[in-house]
Amino acid sequence: MKMLPGRIILRGPAILLVVALSAAGCSTTMPRFVEGPVVWDVDDRANIDPPSETEFYRLQHHFVNFFDRRIRNGLDPLLAAPALDVNRLGGVPTSSWYVNRSEDLRPEDLVRGAGGDLDSPEEHFPWTLTRVKVGGQNPGFLFRDSSGQRFLLKLDKPGTPTIATAAGAVANRLFWALGYHVPDDRVVFFRRQDLLLSDAAIERGISGAAVDAILESHATHLGDGRWRGLVSRFLGGRPVGGYSYRGTRSDDPNDRIPHERRRSLRALRVFGAWLNHVDTKIDNTLDLYTERDGRHYLQHYLVDFDGCLGGYWAARHEARIGWAYDLDLGQFFSSIPKLGLDRRPYEGMNEAVHPEIGLFDAKNYDPARWRSNYVNDQILSANPADLYWAGQKLRWITPLHIAAAVKAARFEDPEAERVLTDILVERWRKTLRWSLTQVSPVEGLDPVATSGDGFRVDAVDALTEAGLDSDLTYCVRVLDLRGRERQKCHEDGFLPSVVVDSATVEGQDYVVVEWIASTPEGRRLPPTSAHYRRVGADGSHRLRSSGGSDDQWVLLGVLRDGE
Repeated sequence: MKMLPGRIILRGPAILLVVALSAAGCSTTMPRFVEGPVVWDVDDRANIDPPSETEFYRLQHHFVNFFDRRIRNGLDPLLAAPALDVNRLGGVPTSSWYVNRSEDLRPEDLVRGAGGDLDSPEEHFPWTLTRVKVGGQNPGFLFRDSSGQRFLLKLDKPGTPTIATAAGAVANRLFWALGYHVPDDRVVFFRRQDLLLSDAAIERGISGAAVDAILESHATHLGDGRWRGLVSRFLGGRPVGGYSYRGTRSDDPNDRIPHERRRSLRALRVFGAWLNHVDTKIDNTLDLYTERDGRHYLQHYLVDFDGCLGGYWAARHEARIGWAYDLDLGQFFSSIPKLGLDRRPYEGMNEAVHPEIGLFDAKNYDPARWRSNYVNDQILSANPADLYWAGQKLRWITPLHIAAAVKAARFEDPEAERVLTDILVERWRKTLRWSLTQVSPVEGLDPVATSGDGFRVDAVDALTEAGLDSDLTYCVRVLDLRGRERQKCHEDGFLPSVVVDSATVEGQDYVVVEWIASTPEGRRLPPTSAHYRRVGADGSHRLRSSGGSDDQWVLLGVLRDGE
């Protein structure tokens, strides 16, 4: 049997989607799905030996990103090859990388976030400081609360109260809702007398005066004598560094799919744009050597979200954040012929939308033009099918979910909560429309039996299902495995539903229905193809040359954008 290029069969926990061509000896142009269940949970948590801790070298990271990777991408661009962490319907199963949770979330779940019903450290004063946080844009503290739980306390950027701590709490909850493993991050309030020094901290040379100096220079001080911070609860397990932009981890046998071929990571192109998660460097990810049910394995996290929304602007006050790489050679060289006189879209955008939010708006936002600070191979290799899947996940986030997540910011000014919610909702709508129109956006592809030998597909427009206006028209055709039209493309206006009649499926046990959506300007979107197989009433494979009332058709798989 000949395999479709770009698709491989992986034995063990990483097996997700298998697409093969028809039987050997037949010259075909259409891929064919092999039989099997739809995988929604992947066991990539086999017991492994303790891996080594990887180090993050900041200067090397920046050199590779801004020079080596840019040159290599220019000479040998990353191919938007099909994702490998997907099932036959194009979905991403739950694994050590990702969790399908958004469809079941209630708005109130986002108020609590990843910590759920765990106590806040505010319920367990005093906090005993053990050391000063190192690294990042600003200092903070490591501490234990009176219950013994360990936390990292982060403070706001100097001169920009509330912005970073609010952004960290809100973005953390939204990434958690979208399916990523994240720590329990919360905005907290405390008084100076709530902070004690441990003997270990004193031995390290940390004094009460040093604590006072850090609070005075960085923390947001409220009028009632309290200070504001963002705490992150220590995760159970042993940190072993972040995960790379490409390839796999050599000391983790469970890590079988190159990271640039994971749809769950490629989707950060969409989610990152929505939340302006520009700080996508490797040390904002975490591999945690975890023990559960007697097995030890790596669980993969996203961490450190206080640079999202307007948080990174609070540190640097640069309007270009979200519009250009930190060192954007493309913008630099493109400006040379114009003598630097061309106007960038972000020029003049220097005013914060609110003192507690920073520079983060929806009016000027364009998801197609968004850039992170760094050249990230996962983001660069995202293809239309990946972007569409991200749009599918965004569909399950609603304005009510967004408003609930914003409550976690604990703004001092109630107007800030309203402003940030409105911005996030408008950016969500723009991002949703952009991502869902990367391919022909049809859903509801399960077949429905008809009175004859054929079947009907009551497909729906995903934009309409998401509550957005749609002006797309659809052309639907039916193909056999040789790529020959069995039912010619016909326009049904705004309705993507189709009836596959008996004459079309006569003598066929496998057909492909292809939807192609067109915009009012005549631009055709990449196709969505659904593969169907005939089965008998008992579920057995059936090939018939004429109609049979006991036959059924089942959906085997979905491919988008010709993947």
